[in-house]
Amino acid sequence: MTEALQGPQREHWLRAIHSELRSLLTKGTWRMLDRNQAHNRPLTVKWVFKVKKNEDGNLDRFKARLVVRGFEQQFGFDYNQTFASVAKAATWRILLTVAACLDWEIEQMDVSTAFLEGDLEEEVFIEMPEGLVEYFDQHPEDRPPGFSTEKICKLIKSLYGLKQAPRQWQKKLKEALESLDFRQATSDTAVYHNPTTGVIIITYVDDFLIMGSNKEAIQEYKARLGEIFTMTDLGPASHFLGVRITRDRNSRLIYLSQDAYFTRILKKFGLEDCRPVKTPMERNSLSTLQPRDNGDSASPEEREDYSSKTGSLMYGMTQTRPDLAFLLSVLSRYMSNPSPAHSRLIKRGLRYLQQTRDHGLVLGGVKKDPESAWSITAWADSDWKGDTVTGRSTFGWLVQLEGSTVSWRAKRHETVALSTTEAEYTALSQCARELAWTRNLFSELLLPLYMPIPLNGDNQGSLKLCRNPELHQRTKHIPLTEHHIREEVEAGNIDVQYVSTYEQVADGLTKPLNTVSHGHFLEAIRVSACPIEEAGRIIWSTEVHDDSVP
Repeated sequence: MTEALQGPQREHWLRAIHSELRSLLTKGTWRMLDRNQAHNRPLTVKWVFKVKKNEDGNLDRFKARLVVRGFEQQFGFDYNQTFASVAKAATWRILLTVAACLDWEIEQMDVSTAFLEGDLEEEVFIEMPEGLVEYFDQHPEDRPPGFSTEKICKLIKSLYGLKQAPRQWQKKLKEALESLDFRQATSDTAVYHNPTTGVIIITYVDDFLIMGSNKEAIQEYKARLGEIFTMTDLGPASHFLGVRITRDRNSRLIYLSQDAYFTRILKKFGLEDCRPVKTPMERNSLSTLQPRDNGDSASPEEREDYSSKTGSLMYGMTQTRPDLAFLLSVLSRYMSNPSPAHSRLIKRGLRYLQQTRDHGLVLGGVKKDPESAWSITAWADSDWKGDTVTGRSTFGWLVQLEGSTVSWRAKRHETVALSTTEAEYTALSQCARELAWTRNLFSELLLPLYMPIPLNGDNQGSLKLCRNPELHQRTKHIPLTEHHIREEVEAGNIDVQYVSTYEQVADGLTKPLNTVSHGHFLEAIRVSACPIEEAGRIIWSTEVHDDSVP
């Protein structure tokens, strides 16, 4: 705090501090007590300062936040349960696809000081915040009777930094939404659905997406929530969790892209002018990825650089870029001790990002009737012994809703598969779990599905094993949990179908592809260049001047 108030931005930070204190006092966040009234040791607090930027990277405002040093808390004394959920990326991709096909309204709101809304269940005490005395000197009307600098604060409301703060906010939000007749989904507890109006609310901490066909109901819920919490109405959704949302309502399309984020990370790693490449990996690159020799370790700087680059790419992959999934599956295996070959590979991944930073997911494009059922198709594949170091295989699966890719995964097997049949069977079983979850989500949100769901594989032996317990001598060692898929097939939930290797969409999740095959893969998973929206007009990158690109 001293450093901030002695710098050239002193007045900006001082106003930010006073704004935060005013908000805390208005909400009744604490009550002043004598020190001897504390039942637990008071926790210390600190100020965290941040220059907030908008989605385009421009200065928005100066933000000061009072944060409890939560690491001082003791379990069973000043906190107990801490779990709080956030919306799964697959959930909001699914619902954005539904919204695109049905031409629903999609509105966005966020909650100001969300963590201050939660009511505490434990007794938590904090030391008096630095700057509070000076605030009272300038605003004596806010000074409580009997105020003394020797006082401490007993928290009534939650505060940033507390271990239980996210959980308490989520409980408060659940109470508020249930009072408006919303039901919390079990398959994703960050999603709420009103069965009467059909409105769905997706929550991610303090960010909300509100969608449905009933405009009047959406506006009413926004107004009601604004009466309960301090909300900012952001209008039609344009950015969510750093993902740009661009709509072409005439074509029932939604584009999800992260061009601004990718531009930032390329600049961060000094690669904004690097030479682009057309594939994330070279076709034969796996054979070159040998670990370091025994006793040879990467330096702390090398590990930090590798982890930072991998993590940056990982976020993009999990949100909008399934074409990066296999690359990240490989890179993440060597986080603790990357070799120069691994560092070269991640640099190539960033060069691929340079080539495709305007790429993202294309959702929708199908005009649906509100009463019609939804079509899901899944694909699962595996290589065999593709990891030249461990001999393990890598499986990959993806799920498409009306042709739009909504969930995916690429992962190395936990154990060595003894045959291609076993490797492919494991891939199918892993995908079946995702399909069970997807089916539950649709059921809870009262969205009908065409059943059974087609699950495509390219290995006849594994497909036979899904239908019947054949090949006993060669498959008797497979873990019982993998046979979950057989129950799903018998129940009529999944129909396993054969496709040729050339038709297998998930092929690009299990191995590097050449340029031509990778292009077909991008087309099949609907990852392509995405436009942006300006003043209600869809603009493609060829129409945008270089200096206007974020």
